[in-house]
Amino acid sequence: MSSRTLYLLVGIALVLVGVFLPTAWYDALPIREGQATPPIRGVTLLQLTLVLEGLVVAWLAARRWSFARSGESDRLPDDAERDVAMPSDARLFPWLYAGTIGLAIALRFFRIGSDLWLDEITPIQDYGHLSPLAVVGSFLSTNNHLLSTLLTQLSTAIFGEAEWSVRLPAVLFGIATVPATYWVARMALNRRDSLAAALLLAVSYHHIFFSQNARGYSAYVFFSLVSSGLLIRGLQEDRLRIWLLYVLAMVLDFASLLNSAFVLGAHGLVGVAALWMVHRRGGSPLPLLRRLISVFAALGLLVLQLYATVLPRVYVFIKSAYVGEGSGYSLASGEFFREMARGLSAGFGPGLLLGAVPFLVLAFAGYVILWRRRWILALTLVLPLVLTAGYLIVNGLTFSPRFFIFALPLAMITAIPSIHALATLVARVLGRGRPALAPRLGAALLAVACLGSLWSLRTYYAIPKQSYRASIAYLEAERKPGEIVIVVYNAERGYRYYLDRVGVQANGTYFYVRSVDSLDAVLASHRGRSSYLVITFPRSLHYLSTELESRLTDGWTRTRGFPATVGDGTITVWRSRQP
Repeated sequence: MSSRTLYLLVGIALVLVGVFLPTAWYDALPIREGQATPPIRGVTLLQLTLVLEGLVVAWLAARRWSFARSGESDRLPDDAERDVAMPSDARLFPWLYAGTIGLAIALRFFRIGSDLWLDEITPIQDYGHLSPLAVVGSFLSTNNHLLSTLLTQLSTAIFGEAEWSVRLPAVLFGIATVPATYWVARMALNRRDSLAAALLLAVSYHHIFFSQNARGYSAYVFFSLVSSGLLIRGLQEDRLRIWLLYVLAMVLDFASLLNSAFVLGAHGLVGVAALWMVHRRGGSPLPLLRRLISVFAALGLLVLQLYATVLPRVYVFIKSAYVGEGSGYSLASGEFFREMARGLSAGFGPGLLLGAVPFLVLAFAGYVILWRRRWILALTLVLPLVLTAGYLIVNGLTFSPRFFIFALPLAMITAIPSIHALATLVARVLGRGRPALAPRLGAALLAVACLGSLWSLRTYYAIPKQSYRASIAYLEAERKPGEIVIVVYNAERGYRYYLDRVGVQANGTYFYVRSVDSLDAVLASHRGRSSYLVITFPRSLHYLSTELESRLTDGWTRTRGFPATVGDGTITVWRSRQP
């Protein structure tokens, strides 16, 4: 059978599947409580994508389509100045590279078994008992980072449900991002500087934090970085293998996090810039334009298929999500800048002014240098951040630092040229006639940056993201017979999860409240007994229920706080002043 006939049969099969696809499985999917009816059923959207995909495949078969590489003058030129030979310490370099990867592995596996936090627990409770089909097809919460949820299911099915197995997929993607950073950096930097950028990411407090966070963020950074590199390679070489890998990486990027839409938008703008560059150099932009239209159309169709069943419900939900202040921060608010300062200073040792500000200045200056060396790479890495910020501002949505996590590899790559420029400048002033001084100063600055990040990790490893086990142990040690524990709002999921895991019988002792009425009901039914309150994420509680928040300030005294590395995630325990 010829390939043309095979493609034609595949196209016809897709059309038939789309037309006659059963819908009973869709009707049986769990639905988010209180969710409005979407404008179109998800299964109908899936059927439409299958029919469209089948028609496209059949059309390509009828036209006898085959991949033809464009001419060299019609592609984006590769005019970056990079070293080809190994460094002078060629024998040492592989060991340094392996050591960097080994360090990344050690730092991301160390203390991987500490307590899970709220956003890690929620997907387990919402999706852990569902089939993979139900995970893909249903929308119960925005915490379903699709690829992360599926891989976590696989990991816990193989190794059992433990904190380390829940976080294993995120850890592996975090580790993989370190060599990916080296690979992308090599598009503009020499081998030694690219390895230095990978080393900075390997010891990065913030990247380790997200690598040990059982969510889709570490996979999102990895696939965004890899797909950006593949896009540039595709624009330069126009090979079928590269474009197929690019489409695969972007589909997995979307499966990791829907924020990948901004990465795809950025790639589209980069494609426009590449077309302009080809035209400016005298080539024909039409072959590259046709290639980009084909690639983005195929990618868009596959992503639409992936999320077809949930997109209508996401559309209904997104109109009300990330609007209230409890979901994030207003860009112009002091809270946003305080949260940014807290997060940045946490990863730079002694404090914000001693670490974060100089590093950010170096990264910004290094971006200018990177632009001059390799504008296409600089543009590809920064545009997703610009588009994210622009979308949030235009739509009046709240900001959260995690939306900009893709800035991490960019900051590491841009910091290295800036460190070298600073070392060269200082060497010119202090060490005339000493040519070896500049590289030594550069190495010293790099070491200072790495040591500062490693120093800050002491606190990170000592404190869980949220201390559920310790707070439960404290309550069980302090609580007298007959005394009750009232768990408020956002503390509920963590306590339901960990009370079972530590073997505490919660019936008749632990009560969960989300309103003033439920609080009054618990107190009335246990009149005369002393009580404890457990509260976490007080800022979110303030915006979710100010009436409940005001009640909690009267009648109880704070007795203990259990710190968290997640912002506002401290768990506080309060005791009633009198029965």
